[in-house]
Amino acid sequence: MNKKKNASALNKIVSPIIFELSMRNLRLNFLRSMLSMIGIIIGVLAITSLGMMGAAFSTDMTSLLSSSTNSLTITSNEEKTVDGISVTGLSSKDIRDIEAAIRSVTSDYSLIPLYQGGRVVKFQNKEFGAQTYGLKPGDIPELVTILSGKVPRGTEGVLIGEKLADDHDLRIGSRLTMTDKNGATKAVRVVGILENTGMSLTFSTDSAIVGTTTWYESIVNTHNLYSSAMVKTGNLDNLDPISSAIEKRLNGRADRDTDNRVSVIDARQFAEMMQEGLGMISLFLVAIGGISLLVAAVAIFNVMLMSVKERIREIGILRSIGTLRNQVLLMFLYESAIIGLIGAMIGGILSVGASALVIGLLFGNISLMFAPEVLIYIPYGIVIGILVCLLSGLYPAWKAANLNPVDALASD
Repeated sequence: MNKKKNASALNKIVSPIIFELSMRNLRLNFLRSMLSMIGIIIGVLAITSLGMMGAAFSTDMTSLLSSSTNSLTITSNEEKTVDGISVTGLSSKDIRDIEAAIRSVTSDYSLIPLYQGGRVVKFQNKEFGAQTYGLKPGDIPELVTILSGKVPRGTEGVLIGEKLADDHDLRIGSRLTMTDKNGATKAVRVVGILENTGMSLTFSTDSAIVGTTTWYESIVNTHNLYSSAMVKTGNLDNLDPISSAIEKRLNGRADRDTDNRVSVIDARQFAEMMQEGLGMISLFLVAIGGISLLVAAVAIFNVMLMSVKERIREIGILRSIGTLRNQVLLMFLYESAIIGLIGAMIGGILSVGASALVIGLLFGNISLMFAPEVLIYIPYGIVIGILVCLLSGLYPAWKAANLNPVDALASD
């Protein structure tokens, strides 16, 4: 009994004869059908390509930011007077207090105080700006990856970012000159090249010069105050307790910020905000593409209404020989579905090529195309294209199915 019911329900949806009638009408109105299909192709191409490009941008940015989300950055809020000058930075006492707070939570950590600033550098006859860092020699391997060369010692050498080396034709052994804190010209030799870190919320080596704290203090008057300190831990679950411990020890009462000595910056929060923003951008791009799909839907709706009007007599004949209402409805829905399926499939295929071209040109990395969050837009676009066609043909199909057979036969 159940098998008969299932077979009957299937016959109401799948009817080879009705399908052939639908194909016949599409062939008879080939040009009109093709124009409707082109509208769907353009709509699916737009919505899928823009969605894929937005997702690729979000994926690329997320991968760049992820490397900096396993650390905390501490900066000073407190102004200190050194040699009669008001300056801001982390003192040795601040560093000791920060370390004591971290130790109350875990012993699995690295605390890296660093100097940071910008300098004008001269190589041969060229001048260029560079981000400059000063680190203790033992801390340098904690933050950077050396592609070639060695860790500098004392004031004898520096490391440079791979991008900086490529941009200015620098190599190991190149001598850089800059003005020191006394206004004299100071030369330093490049002893190593650093791997690019890309965009980072905390520490980027791409266009950077990294030297020892001794070297940095020889060219910049630091007043013995570090620019910031980074906390890294092997267990990411420790970051929140560490942040709370530092806040409690250095920033006094939680209900006021007037005695806050430091700011604790958690890169994860910024990364989450960036991801939310990038998600909104992707959604906005998809919405722009959806406008073209909406235009195609209106065109298909109009075409199907015209088709119903032109075929009123044909519908009357079909009803008079026993064709059921649901079969007439199905015939027009088949036409919408065929236009939608073929148009959406072609649009989806074209979007792969268009997205690959644009992503390759913008990011120089075609592998972003194969990220699941990027590829998912292809089936999304195809399904949306088919659904839009079916919805556009629903009312015309219902109108055709509910025509009075006698009135339809009497129509001219």
